[in-house]
Amino acid sequence: MADVMQPGVLLIIAGLMTLIAGAGSQAITTIIIALIMFYSAIVSFGFISILRDLFPVLGVSAVTGVILFFYNIEIMTRGLGGFIKSTHWSIIVGFIAGLIALFAAFVGYFKPGFAKK
Repeated sequence: MADVMQPGVLLIIAGLMTLIAGAGSQAITTIIIALIMFYSAIVSFGFISILRDLFPVLGVSAVTGVILFFYNIEIMTRGLGGFIKSTHWSIIVGFIAGLIALFAAFVGYFKPGFAKK
């Protein structure tokens, strides 16, 4: 459980969901956010050292989580994706990805007991 509860792993999961949501809704901005999430997670694992200080996993997960959360909440509440019952699946997946990214920021910042090795 502690291996999955690392901010980098959670950010990869959120990035994958964001990529799927962006492809489903054909939103290039959402796809770019997903690529930034992937890059930050890869940098946090040490596979790439270019621009390490520019993409910290804690900051990227917090910022992208807030962006995805509020963007998808706005679409659901304004009815841009239809009424709540008929909201497009990509909006729900993007909303869940935003929650996972915010959870990654929480795990990275507070280091709760279930995330410690």
